[in-house]
Amino acid sequence: MLARLSYLVCFVLPISTFLFLKYGSHSLYEILLWTLPFCAVLLLDGLNIKSTWFADDDYQGFFYDGILYALFLLQLVNIALMLHFVSQLHWQTSADVLVGIVNLIAVRFLVATSSGTSGIVVAHELIHRPQQHMQLMGRLLLCTVCYEHFDITHKRGHHQNLCLLDDIATARLGENFKAYWRRVYLGYLRYAWQSEQQRLSYAHVKVKLLHNKVLHGLVCEALLLVVIAVVFGWLALVMFIYQAIAAVRILEAVNYFQHWGLCEGQFGNSYGWVSSSWLTRHMLMGLSHHIGHHQDESKRFFEIRYSDAGPKLPYGYFVMNLWIKLDNTSYQNVALRELQRFRDQAVVAV
Repeated sequence: MLARLSYLVCFVLPISTFLFLKYGSHSLYEILLWTLPFCAVLLLDGLNIKSTWFADDDYQGFFYDGILYALFLLQLVNIALMLHFVSQLHWQTSADVLVGIVNLIAVRFLVATSSGTSGIVVAHELIHRPQQHMQLMGRLLLCTVCYEHFDITHKRGHHQNLCLLDDIATARLGENFKAYWRRVYLGYLRYAWQSEQQRLSYAHVKVKLLHNKVLHGLVCEALLLVVIAVVFGWLALVMFIYQAIAAVRILEAVNYFQHWGLCEGQFGNSYGWVSSSWLTRHMLMGLSHHIGHHQDESKRFFEIRYSDAGPKLPYGYFVMNLWIKLDNTSYQNVALRELQRFRDQAVVAV
């Protein structure tokens, strides 16, 4: 029972964001207090407290799916609250401008972090579920960060071509995050469009473009942007786009270090880098059990088995996310040493 309740820690960031947005604009000192939950997460993740392996294979109740539904609703509510929050800021006096700017910085940090670590992570879980309504929920969550095409790129591209040269999501050995980000952000969209074009070339439909799922997502996202601009104003629209890009950068930072340098088995055969962080596992819905996820993508997040058959990450995903962005050179130096250790270990085992 305690192992199940551990997953409730995933509500810390989205609920903190919800409360911040619900109670209006804040002073500088109040904003610093609202960042404490996020700072605490970083601190605990840096300690890299080990997770005791546990897979709840036989559980068939509503508890785990209830977490997904609750996080889905929280993401939608937080986006709506953010738009209202930004539209209600005042800009008449110099004091208003200062308070407004500080609040916008806080909104970008809190909402983007919540969207990236809760919204997108939940979307990733949902798009892998067999139920159509859950897949639709996942795609809707991806629309809140203007990344709906990730559904196609991830499932058709990444999972089918993992750690091959054709896999756009596998970071190459020596590739820094900036180069990776430039390659994948629009590259995902191109891949998804080409994949849909190929799928529709075999489909018996008259007007193929109307059945293009990527186009459906782009139209929905465009309509959402128009509604936001009309109802909440241009500043809310800018902040929505800003949080979406920042949230996707969080996602792609995770993709970056999950498979960095493993292309073509240069350093031994592995599906990904390994993290045993208790906090990462439970806050990110089992995402850190990534090798197990690629071994069987049909497994639900609480069923994914832990595997240590890969190079080891020194920290949990939250700290890793910052590290690869702030000091990529030192990250690559450490990663290369760990890859060498992993290869040597694999050779000895053979």
